[in-house]
Amino acid sequence: MINGKTKRVAGIAAVTLAVVLVGVTLSIKLIIDQSELLSQQAQALAVDQAQQSAFSRLQRLVEDTQPQRDQLQSYYLTSQSDSIDFLNFVENIARMRGIELETINPTEIEVKSEKYLSVGYDISGTLSQVEEFISTLEAIPYVSQLKSVELNQLSSTRWGANVMIEVAIESYES
Repeated sequence: MINGKTKRVAGIAAVTLAVVLVGVTLSIKLIIDQSELLSQQAQALAVDQAQQSAFSRLQRLVEDTQPQRDQLQSYYLTSQSDSIDFLNFVENIARMRGIELETINPTEIEVKSEKYLSVGYDISGTLSQVEEFISTLEAIPYVSQLKSVELNQLSSTRWGANVMIEVAIESYES
């Protein structure tokens, strides 16, 4: 038979077992919750490291391509002083080639949301001087386009041309 002392020990053992099972269950649940939190933090850390790596690569690319970007930027007019430098550049070329040059109405225009300096030139000289000057304008170190060229004979030795050129102005507003 089971006496009172055995019942009491069995009851204490049952309560102890129940407390231990509840404690183990809570511990397991806590471990699972903490492992999920750790997993989320590990994923967040991986994303952060990937972003830092991408930023570092981008920063290195920016630094490595600076000379090329500077060279490309030199082909665009960036300010009013650059426009004046361009006009002086063309006038100096004309002077060096013995060309008579008149600058006509330099104007900033916008075509398809791109800005350009539109400049007309009346030039005169010998046929070869005028042709060479027009060829030089076609090859100037700027993003540009000759919009029109009208060549006409002024005398037996003098030729003239009306030239319209557009030079790109750098803009970051697009």
